[in-house]
Amino acid sequence: MWIICLALIACATVGAQKVSNPNTRLLDNILSYVDTEVSACDDYFGHACGKYAKKHLDDPFTEITQMVDHKVNQDLLTLMQELEQRSQPPNFNLTSVEAKVWSFYHTCRNALSDTRSGRHYLTLVPPDEGLTWPQFTPEGSVWPGERFKWMETLARLHRYGEVNILMKVFIQSSPSNSSEYVMDLSMPSLEETGQRLRPFVETMRTLAVLGVPTAHALTLTKKIKSLETALRDIIDEDDDDTNGQYMTVRQLQRRTGVHWQKFIELLLAQPIEPQFRVNVQNLGYFKALVQLLNDREPSVVASYMMTRLMLYLWEETMDSEEPLECVKDVRRNMNLATSLLYKERFLGSAGHLQRNSASVVQTFEQLRRQFVRLVKRNRLRLDRTQRRMITQKVHDMVLNIGNMPQHIDHRRYVSQHYASLDMSSGDLDYARSHLQLLEFRNRQWMSQLSHSPHRVSEYYYITDSSTGMSSSPYYMIRQNVIIVPYGFLQEPVFLPDSHKVFKFSLLGFILAHELMHAFDGHGVIYDGQGNLSEAGLQIGSSARFEAGLECINRNETAYLNERVADMDGIKLAYDAYFGAESHQNRTQPDFTDMPLQRIFFLNLAQFFCGNGDASNFLDHDADAVRLKQTLANFAAFNEAFQCPTARSTERCQLW
Repeated sequence: MWIICLALIACATVGAQKVSNPNTRLLDNILSYVDTEVSACDDYFGHACGKYAKKHLDDPFTEITQMVDHKVNQDLLTLMQELEQRSQPPNFNLTSVEAKVWSFYHTCRNALSDTRSGRHYLTLVPPDEGLTWPQFTPEGSVWPGERFKWMETLARLHRYGEVNILMKVFIQSSPSNSSEYVMDLSMPSLEETGQRLRPFVETMRTLAVLGVPTAHALTLTKKIKSLETALRDIIDEDDDDTNGQYMTVRQLQRRTGVHWQKFIELLLAQPIEPQFRVNVQNLGYFKALVQLLNDREPSVVASYMMTRLMLYLWEETMDSEEPLECVKDVRRNMNLATSLLYKERFLGSAGHLQRNSASVVQTFEQLRRQFVRLVKRNRLRLDRTQRRMITQKVHDMVLNIGNMPQHIDHRRYVSQHYASLDMSSGDLDYARSHLQLLEFRNRQWMSQLSHSPHRVSEYYYITDSSTGMSSSPYYMIRQNVIIVPYGFLQEPVFLPDSHKVFKFSLLGFILAHELMHAFDGHGVIYDGQGNLSEAGLQIGSSARFEAGLECINRNETAYLNERVADMDGIKLAYDAYFGAESHQNRTQPDFTDMPLQRIFFLNLAQFFCGNGDASNFLDHDADAVRLKQTLANFAAFNEAFQCPTARSTERCQLW
């Protein structure tokens, strides 16, 4: 029996070692999705991802980026539970980053439902001091429309972010100087369903929810829908497709007849000079807008603005007191704080994080070098000046892990960032806290006008809500920075001790995809400093560049630059590992007999495997389409799976 026990222990130990081996674990996970009854050559998505849906049938995610975010949210939920245990004074510093994060999470979880209502939001955001929204006028009184100044109300509403009401206000880099930020004024976007009023009956219901008496809701709905139709008409009539025109506030006031200086002062909460410069994208629209609104009843204009505000605010909240939803609410509203706390709590010691980051940087450097080799081969026949610009740009590109400024104390930086944010009131008012955070973030955006970072190493991207609660990497075109959120550095995307074939085929492809955005049809026109480049404009309009884009778009897509990044990105990642000049160790590993090329493409497919609805794919083709196009006529893939290759087909590429 003693011998049998030893044998069982030995077997169990071997099994545990096998599971704990990162390479075996990753490969087992990959193979668990593979449907061997589907031909890899005929339907690679069905082959590599055929069992994904069944395996994750009961999971709250539909693909790998959602899986990663779910893991991050679960970790942050653990952190919130720990903060709850520590949240009692005197040992809990109420001015700390932890206290401010905990305060909003606690409010989200415990505030009364009345504090989430639309009516309550509107009492906190009146159209002006001492003026209510029309439906809140006491019975027997008349709403004082003569006191309503739509430009001033509009400024107050735009304090809460990119509300897209009657206009858009952005702070963005100057075309000629990426480190100089300017205020950009343009007409609103009303193309998408979420950017305009809801259908007629839904709008009536919305007005009722916001306190409009039933007897008035039908008439008011007709009037505000008519106003939006008129807005869409003047948007359609505006044919100004230029990059806008710079003018002073004084000049803009003269040309439109309204008080823009007051608008900007209310928006910035500080005085400005009449010489304050703005970039006006659609001057004709603003002239027509002033005439349109001055001709409409003030109560109708106010009601339209109020309704659009509430539609925006409802989109900006998870609208739930469930623990995991409140974690998402914290992430989307306090991204910098949650990134810091996630790093400190879940990414190990500083030395451990540094080693992991070094592994990611090493992979990126291989991709960078491989792209320089592409430029030297010069498929596009660039001249010396053009090659120098492209080479310098890829050399200047920065990989920012964590969306944090580099070479500084992150704890001190984040503490200073939130120093002016006071979340200490104990009234548990969800709307008040939510509005406070939206206004705080908008102030940070606006503050770039006066103190934008002049070195890319100081850069931190002030995320919008959707980016804030996502762990997916992204490329900042004007900063020439690839940002990799901390949450992305986890299994199955990244394991520091895994074989390089796993690193290059998944995280490497994702980094290569983002790198290629710097040189796609849009990114190529900017140099390494994010400024418009004459050489880049020449490349983008060259016959060979345009022919490459046309070839890639033979199977037409609305997202051509994404397809460029996919197709050139996979070639870049593959050659960075398997290319003759990469000098990588490609001997057969001891954890499997499967050829490395096949592992590479099976692991690549992990990024595209999913069981989500087609509506989930924002600004991208569906994953099955992307995977098919990414590997179309790729000789290395055909070789890995022994697929026949038609002689007449060619592999489209840009670079």
